[in-house]
Parts: sequence; C-alpha cells; structure tokens
Amino acid sequence: MVLARKRAQFIRSLAQKKFRDRHNCFLVEGVRLVREAVASDFEIVEAYYTEALLQQEGGAALVRGLERKTRCVENLNPRQLQSISNTVSAQGVLAVLNKRDVPAGSILIEDDRPHVVVACDAISDPGNLGSIVRTCDWFAVDGMLISDSSVEFTSPKVVRGTMGGIFHVPIAAEVDLRTVLQEANRLQYTVYVSDLWGDVDADAVHYAKKALVVLGNEARGVSDAVRSQAALRICLPRYGMAESLNVGVACGILLSTLRRS
Repeated sequence: MVLARKRAQFIRSLAQKKFRDRHNCFLVEGVRLVREAVASDFEIVEAYYTEALLQQEGGAALVRGLERKTRCVENLNPRQLQSISNTVSAQGVLAVLNKRDVPAGSILIEDDRPHVVVACDAISDPGNLGSIVRTCDWFAVDGMLISDSSVEFTSPKVVRGTMGGIFHVPIAAEVDLRTVLQEANRLQYTVYVSDLWGDVDADAVHYAKKALVVLGNEARGVSDAVRSQAALRICLPRYGMAESLNVGVACGILLSTLRRS
C-alpha cells in the first residue's frame, strides 16, 4: 500500500504536542507497546506494519489483534513506515491511539480502602516521567496525577519510557495539583511530599492506608504551594557525596518503602 501524503503528514505531526492536542491522538511504536495497546481499553484509530513483522514470533497474532480493534490496519514497506516513525529505527509496527480523558476526581476515592496515588509536580524531563509511570506500574499504584506544569505524558519519549505502564495505571493529566490536593485532604488522604530536606527519613515513615506521594521538579523540587498541602515531608537518607538523586530513582525507593511499611 502507498500511504496518502496527508495521512503521513498527520501521523508525523503527532510528534508535536499542539497536534496531539488538536487531534486528541498520540503515537505508539514497537511490538511491545502496540501489543499492550491492543490489550488495553484505549481506542486505536489506525495501525501500520511491515511484512517483516509477520515473520516475528507473535507478529501475525498482533496484526490480527489490531484488526479486531480498528478497521484501518495497513501493510507498508519499511521505507514508508520509517518515514512516519518517531524513532531512529522503526520497529515494524506503529499505531495511532485516541487520548483518554481521565478526570482528576476519578483518581481519588471517598471510602477508606487502601489506596496509593502518585502526583508529579512540574516534572520536566520526558525520560524521567516515563520512568515514573513505569515504576508506578511496577508497584501497582492505583492512579497518577500529573500537573499542568509537567511535560505532556503522551509525548513519544514519555510513552516509550513507560514500557507499557501508560496502559496499566490510570493517569489524570494537566491537573491543577494544589486544588486536587485540597480535595485529597478532604477525602482523608495523607499527603507526603518528597523533599531533599524533609523532616522524616522514608524508612521511618508508617504510611497511611490512603497515601498520596508527591514528586517534585528535577531542579527545584516540589513547589511551595503544593508543599503547603502536605502532612509530612519525607526524604531519602544520603550516604555519599551526590548532590541529588534522579526523581525516577527516588520514586522507586519511596514506593518500595511504602509497600513494605
């Protein structure tokens, strides 16, 4: 098949946030991520693959799965697929998905069941945000809140970094975090802020059943407005000379201590 020029332009445009917002779509590439998309409840708008995919183990089954999810599944030659890919080396399959609007209020619960939420305050690096989503998936976090000052979570680099976590963890994006944290406090969540100069070491914290952990900007940390909503500022003890810790790594350590508390 020869891909129409306008269609190719549309797919390439999804590398930019303004077009993802305009079309309410984002791009997913690679066998693993597309397979996760097929298994999820996200709507697939269209998908493209090369003949080489059919030679891979599970490739034909993946194409059949795509055909069950969308009417537009097309075979392209490798050059055509590479021309619409956002990666240096196309992996034989890509799909365009509709964004899903998850209200911030739907992440929080009113009853007193155990519930863990992670919030991101002005995370600026796509790789870091992707790693945080992936880590939240590993630790079975119940939901995520991503502030309106953070990097956009359906950007190609973030999506790749999540390793499929974007399809497993409910995520509310473009959130006014201060307002949502006020609601969380009303619903009796205990809000914990990760802070380099926190009051209590993470290992010493006995987390509440309803816990909301806030991670801050890579350079500035959590904003004062968000910090003011927290019940406790927690820190990770430093043993060496490093000035700071990568926020994705910090997320993993904090969630590990939370799950063991």
